[in-house]
Amino acid sequence: MFVAIFRKFLVLFFCVSFAALSQSVDNVASVELAATTFPIERPFTISIIIPNSETRATVAFPDIIGFSKKGISTSITPVDVGGKSVTNQIITQSYQARAPGRFRLLPFTVNIGGETIRSEGATLVVQPPAGASASLNKAVVVTAGSAFLSLRPSKSVVYSGEGVALTLSFFVADNYPYVLDFQALDKQLQLITKRIRPTNSWEENLPINDLKPVSVVVGGKKFREYHLFQSIFFPLSSQSWQLPAVSLQLNQSRPVTGLPSSRPEPVVFTSKPLTVAVRALPPHPLRGRVPVGTFRLDEGLDRQRVMAGKSVRYTFSILGQGNVATLPAPAMLNESAELDVFPPEERHTINHTGNEITGHKTFAYFMVPRQNGSVSLANRFQWIYFDPQTARYDTLLPQLTLQVGGSRSAAISNPASLSVTAANEGTPNVVGGNTLYAGIEAMDSTRHPISLSTLIRAVANVLIVSMLLGMIFVLFKK
Repeated sequence: MFVAIFRKFLVLFFCVSFAALSQSVDNVASVELAATTFPIERPFTISIIIPNSETRATVAFPDIIGFSKKGISTSITPVDVGGKSVTNQIITQSYQARAPGRFRLLPFTVNIGGETIRSEGATLVVQPPAGASASLNKAVVVTAGSAFLSLRPSKSVVYSGEGVALTLSFFVADNYPYVLDFQALDKQLQLITKRIRPTNSWEENLPINDLKPVSVVVGGKKFREYHLFQSIFFPLSSQSWQLPAVSLQLNQSRPVTGLPSSRPEPVVFTSKPLTVAVRALPPHPLRGRVPVGTFRLDEGLDRQRVMAGKSVRYTFSILGQGNVATLPAPAMLNESAELDVFPPEERHTINHTGNEITGHKTFAYFMVPRQNGSVSLANRFQWIYFDPQTARYDTLLPQLTLQVGGSRSAAISNPASLSVTAANEGTPNVVGGNTLYAGIEAMDSTRHPISLSTLIRAVANVLIVSMLLGMIFVLFKK
């Protein structure tokens, strides 16, 4: 009797585990390591992939012996899962090797919203450098002394609407004779950032989660750099930035060698004032209303040929570097009754990498052609922007052409027509070109897409209920 009850409890345990797995498979965070063999010039990265998360998570990445942490980048990507928009996040920590050799990344765990994610670690092989090691950004000015505060831009001259990164860092030489301690840093940074934030600009903040030094070389001298603040700003006017000098107070305590001092002494480090010239865009009828950046077009049709009165999905994706979050939809040209174009669905992905904002923004249209023939999409859409690298305006135009008409069998046999999205299956067809709902009585409303994860959950739940009923029956029978 007891053996039979034990067997049933064991089966029930596995069923519950299977059901829990089936219900959380879509929301499990994961760890991804970059290539473990790489040259010393290339950083090593650890990425945390968090599905279905809209809030920015704080991740405590592990330290690696022989490496310095270089910074954290975040990528936010909305995707479609089962007809719902899900926001995925990728948080990446970069590491820079201090010397060539073999290093061991020990097994580690990270905590994401109460969930513990484990990695088995790896052996990292750092290859010798191909040339001389790179030094610090040329914008850093070496000041007198062995410690200094630096506020520097990624560019000294930009166009209105072009992104420029501002970085506030504290540098201390490796041979600095005293120990320096940060005091009330959060309160000081609130006052400092309020003074150095440019007015009339769009800000994309790059969060700094830990205050750990990075080894750098400035003027041939070894320093430790502490990143205190970094953001990318997009000026919204042509007024140049005049950023004042800011000060940071630290405590200077005992010397590194020798007798300890009686008590810590406050010491103040002041940066130099900063000027960033902002140039107006060249004359143009749309000056001040077009985005600024370096972009390219990626477009797609779910099928190349469609019958008149049928809907087709067209995606207009803008990829590149710039203020991706605020990119406008393409302008509509030659609007006519021959082609109905419905308002687009917008989605964007933003990547924070170093001093740049990259990503893409996608506009998805549903179109319904009313007449047979060839429809050139270049005559329907255009997207004008200003490229600061070439200092001229440019236009992104579609290259695809939609073929309307032909036999129904020809449209179905087209391989491109087999990639119809689930959203298109439920879109009403237009018959005869009169109304969007004509022919709706001929549609099959009994067809529904089946999600694999939903099916697994349903089967698991049925098994659990069956096992519970069986247990109750056996216990009462005994």
